[in-house]
Amino acid sequence: MATIQASLRRRKLTVAVAESCTGGLLSAVLSAHGGASDVFVGGMVVYSNEAKTVLADVAPQLIHSHGAVSSVVAGALARGSRARLGAKIGLGITGIAGPGGATPGK
Repeated sequence: MATIQASLRRRKLTVAVAESCTGGLLSAVLSAHGGASDVFVGGMVVYSNEAKTVLADVAPQLIHSHGAVSSVVAGALARGSRARLGAKIGLGITGIAGPGGATPGK
C-alpha cells in the first residue's frame, strides 16, 4: 500500500470509492496506513440500488437496463464517487457476494 500511496502522492492524485458487494473493504484498506489522508478522500458503501442512486448518482435506468452487477453501473459508481467526493480518481465496485447469488449470465 505504501508504494501505491507514494505513486498517487507524486502524481498529486486522490481517490474516492463507491463499493457495493465489498461493503467498505477497499475503503478500509485504503485508509489503514499512515498518510492515507494525502491520497484517499473517502468511500461510500452503496449496497442497495437505492443507495447507488441517492449517494453515487447512478441513474436508475442504468440499473434497470444493465443490472446492478454490470460494468456500466461500476463505471457510473466510479464517476459518482469521484464527483461527489471531489477526487481525481473514482473507483466503483459491484458484484455478487457469496455462493448461489448469481443469475444466469452473471
